[in-house]
Formats: sequence, C-alpha cells, structure tokens
Amino acid sequence: MQIQKQNQSRKSCRIYKPMIKAVIFDMDGIIIDSEPCYIEHLIQIFAHFGITVTKDELISIAGGTRKHYNAAINPRIENIVSREEFDAYTNQYYLENPVPYCQIVFPHLVEILEWIKSKGYRIALASSSYQYEIAQVLDETQLHEYFEFILSGDMFKEAKPNPDIYLTCIDKLGLSADECIAIEDSEYGISAAKGANLTCIAREDKRFGYNQTQADYLIQDLMDIKDILEKLI
Repeated sequence: MQIQKQNQSRKSCRIYKPMIKAVIFDMDGIIIDSEPCYIEHLIQIFAHFGITVTKDELISIAGGTRKHYNAAINPRIENIVSREEFDAYTNQYYLENPVPYCQIVFPHLVEILEWIKSKGYRIALASSSYQYEIAQVLDETQLHEYFEFILSGDMFKEAKPNPDIYLTCIDKLGLSADECIAIEDSEYGISAAKGANLTCIAREDKRFGYNQTQADYLIQDLMDIKDILEKLI
C-alpha cells in the first residue's frame, strides 16, 4: 500500500478537518481501465483505411474530450477518407469488437464501493463520457446500484477540465465542496475537481503522461481510498 499526500502546504492552511459525506467517482481510468482499449481500437480503425499510427501518437486522447479526439483524427484522415465514413466504420467496428468492460474493471473497485456504501457515504459518478456510454458500462458491469446519480459530459457545454460537472454534482448532492471528495486519474479530471474546490484523490497512472501534481493524494490501489477517508473523519 502506498499513499502519497501532496500539496501539504495548502492542506496545512485549513483550520479544520472537513467531514466528508460524499465520494464522486470518475469512470474511465477509475472504474474501468478503458483507455488502452480505446487506443488499440483506434489503431485498428486507422489501419482499415491504410493509415499507420502508434500508441504514442494517440496518447493525447487518453482522459481527453471530444476536442482531443477530433484533433487526433481529423489531420490524419484528411484527403484519405471523409469524417462521415470514418465515424460510420468506427461505429461498426465497435459493434463487432465491443470493449470487454467486465474484464477491465479495476481491481478492488467493488470492494471499495461496498465499503464506502457501508460507511454511509453517498456516491455519485461524474464522467466526461456520453450518457449512453456510461449506461452501457454500468449495465454490463452491474454497478448501477452503487451510484445515487450520474452526470455525463454531454450534459454540459464544456467538459473537464471545466469544473461545471463537479459544481453541478456538489449542488445536486446538496453539500459543500468540503464535504465531498473526487476520485480521478487524468490531468483534465483533476483540474476540474480542484476548480470546484474539491479534495482530489488520483489513481497514479504513468502510462499516458498525465500531470497529477494538482491532486491532494496519489494512490496505487483503489482500496487506499479507505485509509484516506478514515483519516478525514
């Protein structure tokens, strides 16, 4: 078990220890280890059109928004295939090669969700993914029951790192920022959480070049959330 507490000077300025009442989870990179699957699928989709790309060239889409996805796609398909044809094949490819969500749930996720629920914390999900994608993941993994409500990226004009999704989540919970904690991984998600004045726990991930220095805590295993919450009681 390894928990790294960051930004200690900022933490020491607090004159009281907040009573955490709710835990807000991101999805991709926290609930499911989906980014490697998305990147590998995209490599195969490009290959269908005779376009060669590497994993390193597509790292920018990990944890990103539709804007980052478009920036990775459009320059590479220009003068080769229309975006409409590319998107149509992408949809067909995913139908024929679905992401095995049940196989990529992070270790100890269910255990930590059960523990959080047993201690009376409220649990919400705030993800930049589309509503239908979140619903598909939660349906296939049978995790719906753990979340009081779900907020998706397509509910907002701007996705993470804009903090709106977290500000709305806090408001919907009827709590203050000090009473909530966010579980994130990507630089965009961490920035959104901190922009909403949330304490942020980040699952450490060095595969995609994320800058995770804004997070208050870095963990390597989701069960480490338990130790942090117990210290914040």
